[in-house]
Amino acid sequence: MAIMIALGFVARLVWLLLDPATRMGPHRSEMWHVAATFAETGVLGDAYRPGSGPSSHVGPFNPIVGGLVYRVLGVGTPAAEMALAVIAGVIIAALFWFLYRVAARLGVAPVPRLVALAFLALVPLNFYVEAVDFRIREGGLAAMLGAGLLLWTLHLDARGPLTLRAVAGFGLAAAFAFLINPGIALGAYAGLGLVALRHLRWQRWLPAAVLLAVGFVVVNGPWIARNAIVYDRFMPSRGNFGMELDTAYHAAAVDPVDPRAVFVARSEEIHPFFSDAAYARFKTFPDDATYFAMLGVEAKQWIAAHKGEAAGITLRHLRELYFPPLWLFDQYGIGKNNLLVKLAIVWATTGLALAAIVIGLREQPRHFVFVLLTIIFPTLIYIIVQPTLRYRYAFTELLTFLAAGLLWRLIGGRTTIQR
Repeated sequence: MAIMIALGFVARLVWLLLDPATRMGPHRSEMWHVAATFAETGVLGDAYRPGSGPSSHVGPFNPIVGGLVYRVLGVGTPAAEMALAVIAGVIIAALFWFLYRVAARLGVAPVPRLVALAFLALVPLNFYVEAVDFRIREGGLAAMLGAGLLLWTLHLDARGPLTLRAVAGFGLAAAFAFLINPGIALGAYAGLGLVALRHLRWQRWLPAAVLLAVGFVVVNGPWIARNAIVYDRFMPSRGNFGMELDTAYHAAAVDPVDPRAVFVARSEEIHPFFSDAAYARFKTFPDDATYFAMLGVEAKQWIAAHKGEAAGITLRHLRELYFPPLWLFDQYGIGKNNLLVKLAIVWATTGLALAAIVIGLREQPRHFVFVLLTIIFPTLIYIIVQPTLRYRYAFTELLTFLAAGLLWRLIGGRTTIQR
């Protein structure tokens, strides 16, 4: 297992070096711009272009880490990008290690566990997002935290009596997960709540809740305070939800003939990163949070006036999240290879994994309810925005292990169900 994870780590670095001209350059997203600005000025801002002002578009952790690396090694230099790739590789390696252990606790036999691990480690299905996108963006870290918290939850449930010390430690980790990805954190908090119902005396529920609240404030308080100072409003997470909502819910998004064209057109219309016109509109507002809030009101008004169409869009997003259409594999129309092969692999894996969850909830409800909680909260968030393959990464690697376990059973392999 350790050898396979190490090979996966090396494979991603080698993959980068096979085409350094296109893979080793900086990935210029909003988060990259904030990291570069932080490296040069110490300010979390300029997400869209120089001079765009303070940013609420992205969370603070990854831009600060990236910015510190850039401050030492230079913004966008090969040395800095390789250092960030190494960090991303370590995070992905930790994700695989957590998921391998989660699969064992769920009763997946050793052979399919190793097959799933080998597939994830060595088949370049997600190498781009893992080795390029996640050098700055938080998707890999979010998935790793979700897997680690799921493993921790399963361990706490199996151990029996829940101590306040364990609640405090878990609460700090879940609070950090909230800073990275609120959906992952909410699933973890829900899982801990279920463990508490089973294993914590009711007299300790209030002290446990206080510990969780204190842990949340300790970890997230500085970011919330920063937002209150900069924007004069309460923002416990990033502030761009209104724009994400407005990107997803509008008249052209109702049963589009060319969903990719509609998505790109809407992004260019309202997203200040994607067009000069949208940036000019954004600059008529005091800051990005105010602009995002306006877009959120616009989207909510459209949803209220078109409830049926909005429900249809949401259901389509649910399908796209779990069974992504071909256009999501090439979201901006730049052209990629082997898209049909990737589509077939993702659909087959997802179908097997969802069946495995249903079977698991029947055979091992005590364990698989935690899997369901880990998946359902990010799902509820991502289906009200336009899903992307990067968003799926929050739980897609877990699905691979579950799919491998069920496939092993279907071909006659033995299980190791733990009750």
